[in-house]
Amino acid sequence: MNPLALWHADPLDAEAARTLLERAQQRQRRGQRLRRCRTCVLQELVARCWLGEDIDALYRHALPLLRQSAHGRALLEIVTGQLLLSRRLNGARQHLEDGFHLASRLFTPADYLAVLNRRQQLAHLPLGETSLPAATLAELLTTAQVIDRLEGDGRRLRGKHDPTDLYG
Repeated sequence: MNPLALWHADPLDAEAARTLLERAQQRQRRGQRLRRCRTCVLQELVARCWLGEDIDALYRHALPLLRQSAHGRALLEIVTGQLLLSRRLNGARQHLEDGFHLASRLFTPADYLAVLNRRQQLAHLPLGETSLPAATLAELLTTAQVIDRLEGDGRRLRGKHDPTDLYG
């Protein structure tokens, strides 16, 4: 699956985040790269976010490093949006929309449909200014489905209900 279609924001504990950060920094040093590697920048962003650093500052730091690549810019927007969404924070949808728009030509048809479906499901999640405990993609999807069902009950046609009807 294309990295643009993957979920990159499942919560990491501090040890896993430090390991990811160290691995990204080693990979950067090992290559003795003149330019920052795109994957290293994104891994650092994810790791530092789970270590408690400010996501907005991390985004602003990574943006100039990934701006030249359509793929890198799309990934930055997607990953940032996913990290914000995992904590149900405002701004998540805008980053995800921007990333989806940038990546729309880079997706395979199957990946496009998978991401589109996931976006539609997650659109039911309420976002706010206050961070909630981080959730995995599976937890977010479950919450979104419950909210969708609860909201859907008000839109359903209400007919006469017979409490003795065991099948209807």
